[in-house]
Amino acid sequence: MSGNSNRPGEPRSEDAAGAAPLAEHAAGLYRYVRFLVGDSPYVEDIVQETMVRALGSIDRYDPQRPLRAWLNGIALHVTHKYWRRVRRARNAERAEQAPGPAAGTARDPEQELLLRERADLLYRALDALPDTLREALVLHAGEQLPAEEVAQRLGTTTTNIYTRVSRARAQVRAFLEAERRRRGGGEGPP
Repeated sequence: MSGNSNRPGEPRSEDAAGAAPLAEHAAGLYRYVRFLVGDSPYVEDIVQETMVRALGSIDRYDPQRPLRAWLNGIALHVTHKYWRRVRRARNAERAEQAPGPAAGTARDPEQELLLRERADLLYRALDALPDTLREALVLHAGEQLPAEEVAQRLGTTTTNIYTRVSRARAQVRAFLEAERRRRGGGEGPP
């Protein structure tokens, strides 16, 4: 019998050989995913799924390219899946909740409702953006990261990041303007 018994729970020899270089990048991959999703309890799950996907497709890896960039690309795809799941959960939660004043606050109920509506509108505008535009906008404008760092993390150029952010802002403005018109064209933010 060969040294590879293929019993459940035992790694195949080719999996073990492919896992070694991947393991060297685990800490950096964790930091990258944590940067993308924040303090989410799903960071470890995303990293683990990234490693599983990478190991499953290691035969398609081009050794002429940096392994870290390849892993970051896979992590970005897994993170997109996470964002879609969070978006669906948030939309379902919003649909279940009736607007009302927060417990223990002294805010005016009308003001509280207006703030919730504006926040909801902004989330809807961000949700409507393509992933590439939303990532650039959130990292550069939201997280206040320099365009150079965002470009490096997303594997593109600084000019492309500025373009993505500009397009994202334009699409958010257009979304908000369309909502304003739909609601009756009142002055100021919807």
